[in-house]
Amino acid sequence: MTAPRSDASTGKLVSLMMLALALLAVQDAMAKALGEAISIWQFHLVRSIFIVGLIGVYAWIKGVGPGLTVHNPGWAVLRGALMYAAFLLFYLSMTLASFSLSAAAFFTMPLYITLLGIVFGGERASKTRLAALAAGFLGVLLIVQPWAERPAFELIYALAGAVCYALAMSMTRLKLSGDGSAGIYTVQCLVYLQVSIVAIMVLDLTGPPPDALPFLLTGWTVPPGGLWWILVATAVTHLAGSLALIRAYQSGEAGMVGPLEYMYLPMATMLDIAIWGVTPTVTTLAGMALIAAAGITIARAGAR
Repeated sequence: MTAPRSDASTGKLVSLMMLALALLAVQDAMAKALGEAISIWQFHLVRSIFIVGLIGVYAWIKGVGPGLTVHNPGWAVLRGALMYAAFLLFYLSMTLASFSLSAAAFFTMPLYITLLGIVFGGERASKTRLAALAAGFLGVLLIVQPWAERPAFELIYALAGAVCYALAMSMTRLKLSGDGSAGIYTVQCLVYLQVSIVAIMVLDLTGPPPDALPFLLTGWTVPPGGLWWILVATAVTHLAGSLALIRAYQSGEAGMVGPLEYMYLPMATMLDIAIWGVTPTVTTLAGMALIAAAGITIARAGAR
């Protein structure tokens, strides 16, 4: 029988998750701003170079310790590829829709996990799970609004990214729980580097097609000088936030860690209002609330 979590350890986990989510929300907001000037491939390439450099300096000073150990490199590489796909789709959605809407669509990952578990994994379709699924998908309809004159179909990219992210996080807990968080993240950054280099080379050789979306189909460009500092800031915030998130998933119970992730949504909404002046409608807020409530319900039911 698992011992109950103490108040001190619970407080530490909550603080760790809040720190991770705040850093990642700020990083994602900067990524949305950079999407107007550089491609996703260049963004990931430059940011990953900075991050790998920071990790290399740390390893040189402290020595390669348990934190950089990876016992399952194959699973770590697959996780890195899934994370790349997740954030490629999420950031693409952010260039076409608002930050908060894309974030709400991205946070549907528990719905996919539960639905796949019921359909393919033989898990029990309890009334609680079915009600949560219904509420979550109703929330998706409220933010996409297919009945509107201009439906937000660009959120489909974020919804697809949520599937990739859910698979990556499940892999972290089930296949990589004994590996060092810095090592897992280093493998992820190396995957980012390799994929970005290949994509930039191909796009530079072929050239962007007419009327191409610059964020997705542009190779290497020379951004204004000030953007380099933003890229460095994204590297620092992403490194710190990702390590904190990996550590939280490795050490926390699913019933606690999963619900805490939904604090990202109000953070994204506040950044959307503060930076871009985008205020969600009542319908959108209702959809976000339903998605969050469904995710929290599923996470707590799964823990029980």
